[in-house]
Amino acid sequence: MTPHNSSALILDTPQDLLLTIPFLLGFHPQDSLIVLSLTSERRLARVMRAELAVLHERDSARELIGALAWQNIEGVMLVAYTNGAGLSFLEICENEIRSAGFSLMESIVVTETDWISRLCEGECGSCQHQGNPLPDFESSRIAAEHVIRGHVMPCASEHDLAATLAQVGGAIVPTDERPALPVAAAHLRSVWERWQATRALLPSDVGPTLAALENLALRDYAITIHSNEQLTAAVELWRTLLAHAPCGYRAPVACLLSATSYEAGEGGLARLALDEAIKDDPAYSLARLLNRVMEAGWPPEAFTRMRHELAEKLEALVEVAA
Repeated sequence: MTPHNSSALILDTPQDLLLTIPFLLGFHPQDSLIVLSLTSERRLARVMRAELAVLHERDSARELIGALAWQNIEGVMLVAYTNGAGLSFLEICENEIRSAGFSLMESIVVTETDWISRLCEGECGSCQHQGNPLPDFESSRIAAEHVIRGHVMPCASEHDLAATLAQVGGAIVPTDERPALPVAAAHLRSVWERWQATRALLPSDVGPTLAALENLALRDYAITIHSNEQLTAAVELWRTLLAHAPCGYRAPVACLLSATSYEAGEGGLARLALDEAIKDDPAYSLARLLNRVMEAGWPPEAFTRMRHELAEKLEALVEVAA
């Protein structure tokens, strides 16, 4: 089960829903059940993804839907990506939603060529006989709006998304030198300002930046270095830096990528980045904390609040680096 969040989204039509899901995950899902919880204003509160091919379907469904119990939500939408398998799991989840007292606002089955609303099937039968063609993703308004806001187009699969986080080319080994904290903080600020202006990460900056992030105070400072409006740019900076980070230096920057992408609503990327951090250092404390937070389904606004609180604690360091 993988949580994703994007509270700013409002979903008006099934087509909007199908076009938005790949951006929430970072990839086009296959053989998956997507569970979307919504507020009374039809704002998206949380997204979860589960594999359709599961054992002990009823227990898995109760665990999946039970994760929504403590949230202040109005209803739930289900979207199953399948060519036939897993429909029994979808039906069990529908029943669990109703038993939990939530409104089942939509239940959609998506195949390679079309989509069918199971609720429409029960009411009028049109979806049952005809189905609906999948909306064209590449030319859609939803895709254009996401790209304009700085989001990258979703990958074809989760495997392809994970591959974008792999180390590319020859690793740039961080320097053994450890400059004074104010000097290293000023370096991080310089890298960030250059990135905002040019979207360029200089090879000469990679090693010192990775070395700086080994310091926990500087890593925490890096979490606070951007404003709310600069969140997408921060995601891409840490994503770019992670591609150049060698083993033994990946956990800090992977955690930065995980935290910022989760706050930005890119839950699929956040989860995969966290996996990279744990792979690099299974005992890394921030990775373990992020894992607990994500599994608990914290909303992205909670990350924003934590970042602001952390910035206040690091105010002296920020003033030195400015």
